[in-house]
Amino acid sequence: MEITLRDKILGIACALIAISIWSGNFVISRGLSGSYSPSVIAFCRWTLAVIIMFPFAIKFVIRDWKKILKQKWLIIGCGVTGTGLYNLLCYTAGRTTTATNLSLLATSSPIFTIIIMRIIFKEKVTPKRVFGVVLAILGVAFLLAKGDINVLLSLDFATGDILILIATMLWSVYTILNKYKDPELSTWAFIFSGFVVAFLVTLPFFIVHCASEGLPQFEKVGVGCFFYLAIGCCICAFMLWNRAVFVLGATNASIIYNTIPVFSCVIAFLVLGEPILPVQIISIIVIIAGVTIAQDSIKLKKKKSVSGDGSH
Repeated sequence: MEITLRDKILGIACALIAISIWSGNFVISRGLSGSYSPSVIAFCRWTLAVIIMFPFAIKFVIRDWKKILKQKWLIIGCGVTGTGLYNLLCYTAGRTTTATNLSLLATSSPIFTIIIMRIIFKEKVTPKRVFGVVLAILGVAFLLAKGDINVLLSLDFATGDILILIATMLWSVYTILNKYKDPELSTWAFIFSGFVVAFLVTLPFFIVHCASEGLPQFEKVGVGCFFYLAIGCCICAFMLWNRAVFVLGATNASIIYNTIPVFSCVIAFLVLGEPILPVQIISIIVIIAGVTIAQDSIKLKKKKSVSGDGSH
């Protein structure tokens, strides 16, 4: 696909903003885990997202209903993988593994994406891309270990680690599936339909929870967090991410996903006042270098070729 330089910059910006929002998701989700089960967090997140998005998306759903039916299996695949099961598995994994393990294993997303694109879609894997991905992952490991190799060597792996690997693989599938969305299908209709699928996926888990433990007791802080997850991490972030995938391609967007620990570090500094150490600065530079190197070139053209009307 040939795009303008402006579109490429916009695509990268969309991916980075989405990732910065999702960095807050990890922090909030860990905070909620003490009061709410993974099924409750996931269900409330998607229920609120569907309710809030409905008045904005319904006109696009009605207009593009035939296109939705034509791509129903793609939409169901996206709703099951990257929305419904991905978050449910992440929240569940957070209960049985460490935050370090979660962050490290989540960086395997580009690897899964590259493997799937190579085996199924025959996408070329260049040595430059492999080197960039490896460099970025090493930067993440160095950042999370704070420069101490013993931290990595002493990691214990649990059931949650298997769950986060499965979740990361599902996220890679979601990112790849987005590449095959019909450009004529409104992004509002596409994402809203996927959210409805995610709602239906998490509903049985929520029902089982309520049957065994009763209805959850909601507090003001928890409700506020749920709204952040629904508006920020669901609606805003997914709109931005899907746009990034459309412009940059699945593999390039997936590689940028490795910058999540960078944003987590910055958020901790701005919100919690945690100092940024020299080792963290070095790690961030290595991660950014790796992500930059791993980006395959995208053909540019002088005239704009990507629609930017906000509805596609």
